[in-house]
Amino acid sequence: MIKLKGIDKCHETWTFRILLGILVYGSLNFLSNKLLLPSAPFIALRPQIALPMAMGIVYGPCTGFIIGLVGNIFGDTISGYPMLKFWNWHIANGLIGLIPGLIRYAGIREIKTARDFGTVELTVVLSSGLAVGFAVLMDLSFIHNMLLPASLNSWILPAFITDAVNGLILLPILLFIWRRFVVNVETRTMVVIVSLLSFAVLITAITITWAVWDDLVSKESAVESFYSAGIVSLFVLILGVTVSVFMARRVTDPVMRLKEAAASIERGDYDTDSLDVVSNRSDEFGQLSRVFQQMASKIHSRENKLKQEVKELRIEIDKVRQAEEVAEIVETDYFKELRKKAKEFRKG
Repeated sequence: MIKLKGIDKCHETWTFRILLGILVYGSLNFLSNKLLLPSAPFIALRPQIALPMAMGIVYGPCTGFIIGLVGNIFGDTISGYPMLKFWNWHIANGLIGLIPGLIRYAGIREIKTARDFGTVELTVVLSSGLAVGFAVLMDLSFIHNMLLPASLNSWILPAFITDAVNGLILLPILLFIWRRFVVNVETRTMVVIVSLLSFAVLITAITITWAVWDDLVSKESAVESFYSAGIVSLFVLILGVTVSVFMARRVTDPVMRLKEAAASIERGDYDTDSLDVVSNRSDEFGQLSRVFQQMASKIHSRENKLKQEVKELRIEIDKVRQAEEVAEIVETDYFKELRKKAKEFRKG
């Protein structure tokens, strides 16, 4: 009976979590539907797209899918759109919540290394691309609202770019709020690098667009230039994140190994073989690692020597104590009387 109560409580928590996610996501969709992108009659600037992504990672892909799907239906319905008018985009929103959640099966349930950070960020782009690709394919196959290449700047690129960029920037923040972002040297380094990279890419895209704005001959060419700069900026950002993972690992891996080695020494384990990889480097980390290993070896030797000296001292102390105890016994009147009687007995 206790077990059934536990299951019911867990089910109630799961249901409440999903309902709350649907309500929040749908309400934010309703508000953002008024912020339509240039030349995109149905695509809005949606920072809340990071919500189903985050809930998929934190609570599982099924939760992320339901919140993305039903939340988008709810948002479109209260915005005045027919419930199933954009059914392909409803499913696409569900996929945006589902795909990031699949990284749980790769053992990633929180961001605690540079590799985890890079995996989460690249999964954002992958989920955005696959979701938009699914919606476009369904439209071209069954609905026929889109026409290529005219829909490229009115549907496809706006949806992909906004979902990917919003997810790249906001998903780590939501995971931090959910306490699924472990703050350490690696993750802090990645946050700094990606933040600077995002800022640089954004400024570059705006500068390029502004520089050619006066040379554009029509609104269509302006929109094309805007989204072309956006897609280039996005891929530069993806490339930058990928390179940053390897660069951050190159810098932070020695620090993490040194930290683990220091922790093992604190526990009394002086095995520093894990630092051999770092010690083979010719840079400052390699020098620091070699000095650390030599220091650990000397401390270990001194500790063993000290233990041996303490052991020998205990033996000496035990011998002295034993002699003192024997002397005390020998000097007692009772022992003297026994010795006297023993002598008399031998004479007799």
